[in-house]
Amino acid sequence: MTPALGTIKKLASQTLTYGLSTIVGRFINFLLVPLYTAVYNPHDYGIVTDVYALVAFLNILLTYGMETSFFNYARKTEHSIEKTYATGFNNLLWTTAVFVLIGSLFYKQIAIPLGYEQNPEYILWFVWILGLDALSALPFALLRQMEKPIRFSILKLTWVLINVVLNLYFLVWAPQLASQSLASPFYNPEIGLGYIFISNLVASIMVLLLLLPECVKFGFKADQKLRKSMLNYAWPLIFIGLAGIANETFSRVILKYLSPAKDGLFELGVFGAFYKLSMIMTLFVQAFKFAAEPFFFNQHKHENAQLLYARIMDYFVMVCAFIFVFTMLFVDDLAAMLIRNSSYYTHPDGMKIVPILLMANLFLGIFYSISVWYRLTDNTKKGSKLSIAAAILTIILNILFIPMFSFLASAWITLLVYALLAIVNYYWGQKYYPVPYNLKKLGAILVIALLIYMASSFAGNFLPIHKWGLNIIWLFAFSLAIAMVEKRFKTEHVH
Repeated sequence: MTPALGTIKKLASQTLTYGLSTIVGRFINFLLVPLYTAVYNPHDYGIVTDVYALVAFLNILLTYGMETSFFNYARKTEHSIEKTYATGFNNLLWTTAVFVLIGSLFYKQIAIPLGYEQNPEYILWFVWILGLDALSALPFALLRQMEKPIRFSILKLTWVLINVVLNLYFLVWAPQLASQSLASPFYNPEIGLGYIFISNLVASIMVLLLLLPECVKFGFKADQKLRKSMLNYAWPLIFIGLAGIANETFSRVILKYLSPAKDGLFELGVFGAFYKLSMIMTLFVQAFKFAAEPFFFNQHKHENAQLLYARIMDYFVMVCAFIFVFTMLFVDDLAAMLIRNSSYYTHPDGMKIVPILLMANLFLGIFYSISVWYRLTDNTKKGSKLSIAAAILTIILNILFIPMFSFLASAWITLLVYALLAIVNYYWGQKYYPVPYNLKKLGAILVIALLIYMASSFAGNFLPIHKWGLNIIWLFAFSLAIAMVEKRFKTEHVH
C-alpha cells in the first residue's frame, strides 16, 4: 500500500466513523419526522421548520468561526494545541454568557417581531439551546483535532437518543396515558408543540455535561496575542458561515411571509418535510466535512498534497453521485416511510424539489472540498467575499421569485447558487493554491448520474419489470459506467 493510499483510507475510515454517528443519528432523528408529520399538520410543522431555520443563523454567529480558527492555529509550531484551545474556549465562554444573559432578559420582546408573542417561551428555550451548543462546539472540534472519532460519535449519538426518547415520551406515551386518565410525570398537555424544543434543550444540557472533561482539559486562560490572531482569522468565517446558512435556510425563514399561498406556514411545513428527503446527501457531505477539515490542515505540508486533494475529490463526487442516483430510484418508498400524513402530498411541488436539492447539496459538498485553498493560505477574507456575494444573490432571487413560485423557486435558486459557488471557488482557488482536479472525470460522473436518473424516470413506465428489480439494474449500470470513467480519465497518482 502506498503512503498516499493509506492516507486516503485513513480519511475514508474517519469519514465513515463520523458518518456512522451522523447518519445513524440523523436516521434515528428521521424517525421523528414521521412522528411529527403524523401528529402535526403542515401548518404546525411549519413552526418547527421556521424556528430551526432561525437557529441555524444564530449558531453561526455564536461560534463565529472559532472551530476552524482552532484547527488553523493548532497546526502551527509556534502555538500549542493546549494554548490555542484554551484561548478559543475562553472567547466562546464570554460571548455565549453575554448572549444567554441578554436573551433571557428580553425573550418576550424578541418573540413579538418573530410572530411568537403567544409562545415567548419558545424563544427562551432556544436562547439556552443555542448557548449550550455554542459551548459544545470547541470541545467537539478538539475531539476531531485529536482524531477521536469514537468519542465524538458516541456523544453525538447520545444527544440524538436523549432527544428521540423524550420526543416519544412527550408526544406519544404521555398523551396516551393522559387519555386514559393516568398521571404522567413532567407532562402538561398545554405545552404541546413546545415539547419538541424542550427535548432538544434537555439533550443539549446532558451532552455538554458529558463534554466537561474536554471543556476544562486545558483550562480557560487566554493568550491575548493569540486571541487577537484567532479572531482576525475567524471573523471573515462568520460571513462565510452566514452566507452558507443564508443559501441553505433563508428561503425557509421568509417563505411564510412571501409565499403566494394563503397559509405560508402550510407551505413551509410541506417544504420542510420534503426537504428532509435530500438530507441523505447532506449527511454524507457533513460527515466528510467533519473528517476532512482537520485532515486537510494536517496534510498540507506533505509532498504532493495537492494531488492527494484532487484524488480525494474524485472519490467524494463518486459517492455523492451514487447517493443521488440511489435516492431518486427509491424516492417514492423513502417518502412513504418519512411523510406519513396525506395532507403533505396534496401540494403538487413537494416531490419536485427532491432531485433539485440533492444535486444542490452535491455541489455544496464540492464547494466545501475546494474551499481548502482559502483556509490553508489564510485567505479567509477572500473566501468571505465569495460567500457574501452568493448570499446576496440568494436573498435577492428568493425575494423576487418566492411570491410567484413559492418553495419550488427556492429549490432551483439553491442549486444555481451552490453550482456557481463551486465553479467560481474553483477558479479562485487555482490562482492561490492550485489543485489539479480532474474536471473531465468529475463532469463525466455528474452527467452519468443525471442520465441514469432521467432514463429511469422515463423507462419505468414501459419496461415490464418490478420496480425494485429495475432499480437494481440501474444501480449496476451506474456502477459499471463509473468504473469505465475511472479507467478512461485517470487522475495522476499520488506518490
